[in-house]
Amino acid sequence: MKKPEPDTLSREQLNPIVFLTGIFFFNMLSRLGMAPLLPDIKIDLALSHSQAGGLFFLISSGYCISLFGSIFLTPRFSHRHLIIASGLAVGISLLAAAASQGVVMLQAGMVCLGLAGGFYLPSGVASLTGLVSRHHWGKVLGVHQLAPNLAYIIAPLAVSLFAAWHHSWRMVLVVYGTASLILAITYAARGKGITDRTDPPGLKIFATLLHTPAIPIIAVLFILGMGLNQGVFVILPLYLVFERGIDPETTNIMLAVSRVVAFGMPLAGGWLADRFGPRPIILSALFLSALGTFFMGWLPGTWVWLALILQAGAGVCVFPLCFAIMAMVTTPQIRPVAVSVVVPLAHFLGSGLVPFGIGILAETGRFNIGFAVLGGVTFLCLPLIRMLKKQS
Repeated sequence: MKKPEPDTLSREQLNPIVFLTGIFFFNMLSRLGMAPLLPDIKIDLALSHSQAGGLFFLISSGYCISLFGSIFLTPRFSHRHLIIASGLAVGISLLAAAASQGVVMLQAGMVCLGLAGGFYLPSGVASLTGLVSRHHWGKVLGVHQLAPNLAYIIAPLAVSLFAAWHHSWRMVLVVYGTASLILAITYAARGKGITDRTDPPGLKIFATLLHTPAIPIIAVLFILGMGLNQGVFVILPLYLVFERGIDPETTNIMLAVSRVVAFGMPLAGGWLADRFGPRPIILSALFLSALGTFFMGWLPGTWVWLALILQAGAGVCVFPLCFAIMAMVTTPQIRPVAVSVVVPLAHFLGSGLVPFGIGILAETGRFNIGFAVLGGVTFLCLPLIRMLKKQS
């Protein structure tokens, strides 16, 4: 008889999981950390709402290119080497952006930042799912997803701290870039990882993905989750400061508090998915997050706090569940390819076009319409979850 899977992870498994989660944290902080800096950057460089939101469109564009391009690199380089290269490139890109003296140089730095960050995710997910058995994927990917949630919290608090010390937004980028370089060098010297390489992305792999019915649905869920999380988060500082008239310090506190509430939700969602299956948990998370997003532009005064907490707390559960389903319906050989195809599309539309589109609506005084459209589209897409077959 097959030996049952243990309910706990060994210390040998936990150490690399914690290390990879730390690397993912700085990878996310480098990009999410730009959001609370937008009001200062907007004033310093005299940007419009659409130009400020467009910075994340540039980051997402670069991220999508490198994320998709990683499918041609993983057959030639090990996952460990690509993780190290991503950390080093993120640090260099941030230092270059901090030294920019004009809008064009900053925009170029944002593209490079996105290009640098995209190499991590396929190799990171492949490493995580290769370190533990399938029985633990929901919990492990939930732990991994704590990294961006911590970045959501640290980003606004760090900006407030540096503002109290009278440092500019450039110094924040210098600190983030230096930390990313140090972590990448440390991981190269002491970290353990998966040294496997994936198969070359031939037509057979793409055909397998196209004939996997769950993949297009998972892609839609990723897009919605990305829009509700990163897409809304990166535009919120502009909305709260310039539309609601809330001072930057209070705005940063609001953003941090909402993400503190959401911090443990991915782990809880992963545990519930392992127990009850991912479909009902994804459905609940998307519904609640869309509800908060829809009312964010309409609730008066401090009631916006409730919408912000609901939107953030529920939305962060989507990603680990989508990754778990993707891992279930793909083999280890094509799993990084699936991530490299689905996630770039989600980033381009969710974290790129969503804030850019809301920024364009903001130019005409319709910030609230942008939030309502995103929430409404999510409601309309919820029936797709019923089409997902149960995965064993």
